[in-house]
Amino acid sequence: MDINLLSDLSNADSIASNEKEVRNIIKNALKMYANDFSYDGLGSLMVTKRSSVEDAPTVMFASHLDEVGFMIRNISDIGFAYLMAVGGVEDRAKINQPVRVTTQSGKKITGLMNVIKNTDGQIEDMYVDFGFDSREAVLKAGINIGDMVVFDSQFKRLAESDTVMGKAMDDRAGDFALINAMQKIAKLDLKVNVVAAFTSSEEVGCRGAKLCSYLKKPDLFFAVDVAKHPELDRGFTNHRKLGYGPMLEFYDKTMIPNRKLINYLNELATKNKIPYQHDMFKGGGTDAATAHLENGGTVSAVLGFPIKYCHDPHSFANLKDFSNMSKLIVTIAQSLSEQQIKDFYTY
Repeated sequence: MDINLLSDLSNADSIASNEKEVRNIIKNALKMYANDFSYDGLGSLMVTKRSSVEDAPTVMFASHLDEVGFMIRNISDIGFAYLMAVGGVEDRAKINQPVRVTTQSGKKITGLMNVIKNTDGQIEDMYVDFGFDSREAVLKAGINIGDMVVFDSQFKRLAESDTVMGKAMDDRAGDFALINAMQKIAKLDLKVNVVAAFTSSEEVGCRGAKLCSYLKKPDLFFAVDVAKHPELDRGFTNHRKLGYGPMLEFYDKTMIPNRKLINYLNELATKNKIPYQHDMFKGGGTDAATAHLENGGTVSAVLGFPIKYCHDPHSFANLKDFSNMSKLIVTIAQSLSEQQIKDFYTY
């Protein structure tokens, strides 16, 4: 695995509708498919590995481009930039945190984010101090309303471990695993078409997945996304342990997967000695939420990636999980056939 690629993905800045930095990195990593790139109207990137079989069914794996972050909403007379959250940023991550803005010219400027709380101790507003004393100075620096703001975090590998730390692992972890899988299947002869959809705007409503599913009409859909490890829980209720492999998700509030497909994935991972965990989402959802309702209903599942400290300035992930998630995606792609997919739709 190319850890430098993971570092580049994590360090890139891309919130919903402003995803160029990550999209360009992925396009370069998968340039062997350049003739099979396509896009939806929001900027989702679809990369197609074509089958040699005529009229082969299509399988889509989707990870999302965007991260949680902020946009500048107001600029005060004394030079503070007030923010609007884009996605579900953790409240604990909003207090006294270094952040960076990307101006319309592409310049990066670092500042310090803080909050205003009401009498009940709830966060009422967020602002960034870039070190300026007036609105005019902020504007002169190139900062303006609508500019993207993200955490000013840098990717690191923790000493003497397989743990890496960086921002935006939701869902750069999924992006990295899917890129690796697409690189591995580039020269394989498959019985299905495989579409890697790097979707726009998941954090604000799973919008890109809906469009990608509509455009490509996959016969099967897999969301490749993260789930937050409860860091203080090492007991039997924690099904999201780092280093123990991807999770097969049995439930979330937006999509309950096809049971035949889940059973198939269990058997496939076991047969191929790929470590995996069983999990359910108590809340939240993934790109499968919108994608599985397209085209009259699409058999779908979620392949979960365990991380710690999701939607925070830094998240933890384990290198073994990247390897096993990529292996699982490749194994699924190699195993599927038209008849197998038809069986999932037999009720």
